[in-house]
Amino acid sequence: MSKLTLSIQTFLFTAMAFAAQASYQTVASAAEFDPALTGRVSMNGAIISSACDIDTGDGYQSIAMPSETRTHIKRSGEGEPMDFSIQLTHCSLDSLEEPAAWQYINIIFEGDEDTGMFRVNGNASGVALELRDRNGTIIRPGQAVSWQQESVEDNRLDYQIKLKNDMRDLVVGDYSAIIRYRIEYF
Repeated sequence: MSKLTLSIQTFLFTAMAFAAQASYQTVASAAEFDPALTGRVSMNGAIISSACDIDTGDGYQSIAMPSETRTHIKRSGEGEPMDFSIQLTHCSLDSLEEPAAWQYINIIFEGDEDTGMFRVNGNASGVALELRDRNGTIIRPGQAVSWQQESVEDNRLDYQIKLKNDMRDLVVGDYSAIIRYRIEYF
């Protein structure tokens, strides 16, 4: 006899024994009720829809900005743009939901702020980094930006970053910056 069959038979026998015993007992009056023998089990839970994960290669990116001449930055006010993307994976965003789930996703880029742009560190000065989304909208540090999704299958967030003159004196040298981002679901 299998363990499952034995377990089921044991359960049924026990249940029948309790039922038989219950049929012979009388209902206790309220005065005989012992609160020490009572208990309660509370349960709660949620049904969730997992939104997306960030592709492991896109979580920590390093972008090598092109070298720019002081004359070029001074003349044009900006450097050459560099493209980068953040790929979202394992998305379970259903386009049939009303309203669509991706209308409740924001991306927030954070970094040191410099005149509405991202501050750079290092020997160079007089410049900051400007970040734009795929539509050309400027993204400011700490500003929540809605996810602009073209279709349910399009889970790539495209951005462009470039060096901009921040209207201070240009000083040549090396620079670096760290821009963190987070994705919020609400």
